Amino acid sequence: MNDTVAIVLAAGLGTRMKSDTPKGLHAVAGKPLVHWPVQAALDAGCRRVAIVVGHGAEQVESSLRARFPGADLVFPRQEQQLGTAHATLCARDAADGFAHALLINGDLPLLTGATFQALREAFAVSGGAFALVTSVVDDPGGFGRIVRDADGAVQRIVERRDATPAQEDIHEVNVGVYLARTDLLFPMLASVGDHNAVKEFYFTDIVTMMRARGLGVGAYVLPGPDQAMQVNDRIELAAAEAAMHLRHARDLMASGVTIHRPASVLIDPDCTVGRDTEVWPGVEMHAGTRVGARCVVGRGAVLSGVAIGDGVDIKPYCVLTDSTVEDDGKLGPFSHLRPASIMRRGSHVGNFVELKKTELGEGSKANHLTYLGDCTVGRKANIGAGTITCNYDGVNKFPTVIEDGAFIGSDTQLVAPVRVGKEAYVGAGATITRDVPDGALAITRVPQVHVEGYVQRKRAQRESKG
Repeated sequence: MNDTVAIVLAAGLGTRMKSDTPKGLHAVAGKPLVHWPVQAALDAGCRRVAIVVGHGAEQVESSLRARFPGADLVFPRQEQQLGTAHATLCARDAADGFAHALLINGDLPLLTGATFQALREAFAVSGGAFALVTSVVDDPGGFGRIVRDADGAVQRIVERRDATPAQEDIHEVNVGVYLARTDLLFPMLASVGDHNAVKEFYFTDIVTMMRARGLGVGAYVLPGPDQAMQVNDRIELAAAEAAMHLRHARDLMASGVTIHRPASVLIDPDCTVGRDTEVWPGVEMHAGTRVGARCVVGRGAVLSGVAIGDGVDIKPYCVLTDSTVEDDGKLGPFSHLRPASIMRRGSHVGNFVELKKTELGEGSKANHLTYLGDCTVGRKANIGAGTITCNYDGVNKFPTVIEDGAFIGSDTQLVAPVRVGKEAYVGAGATITRDVPDGALAITRVPQVHVEGYVQRKRAQRESKG
């Protein structure tokens, strides 16, 4: 489709969203609603995408340019909301030099590039003038109905508000995706009238005009109704997101991933999961998370922007953000990896352990109730329960270094900047404010003192006071 410009109609106010945010910027599976048809058009091979914008135009343009930095995107303006025909005409200059135009409603997040390729085939078979995507649905609702002639060819599209009772019972509906020759399309659009219930200029009148000129109108009927899901309010937004997540879960299961109760997981389409990995209910994966093979991701874990190696065991209710876990790592339950943290191969973090901008070395362990912030831990070190790196003095952050083979006793405070040397020991309950040499033992406890007879004297005092 290198000779095709895609025109995405995204100028609507979206009043039913009841929001100050432009409709196209409401998130579906981690990305703005309008992102998805743009992505599908690029996947299909369209060389340019023109996004017709209106309300919140600057925000929409800024968002899409950031998400598609190398793409040929243009943003025609529709200053007045005068219908789909008028919106398409606003993109006329953007279509200059292209033989074909692919028209897409911007509130259809479940479309795929493969669907546009199939539409191109229907377009060619019907004579190469015009084709559209249709779907057969149980509840046609507010969709335009497809009226076919006695030979089964598409004759016209009737909007619901203009439909007769008999036409309202038609279950084949217009999805809002069209492919047309540009030299036919734009002259016809310029002559579209507003003789309808809402006095708008309907793009769908083009079908009748094509047929009146003796031109064929092709149709690609979707194999299922999911891709036809349209977003007009937050209820439909939630339904579309659920369908997108379930579709991706099915794709992952077909590729060799076990997902327990797939309807309960939220794995965004830009996330990948390797073969023989097991995903338990309630898991979320966002922002391009990559999970390797033979992993276990326990119930309720939330992963965002993380890279997980092979053979990693993530126990229930861990939260990982913008971090890396190398092969054979173990986490949780209830572990928290904050941004810029790295767990090297075979390292372990246990229950209620938090890492922030920390590298935990190969084979090292922090198994209980620990906070490591701005910290570098070498190989095969052991961090005892209750250890805290005191990395912040109220103004600046400072680093802590724990070298290979070091042992940090329970309930230790490491006041940064500080270094614990190779194979050094820190006794339980220590407050470390100076570097510990290699192989040394650091102890800072107050000597234990016994006060003999203390309990008996306290009891006597209470008795004397009645």
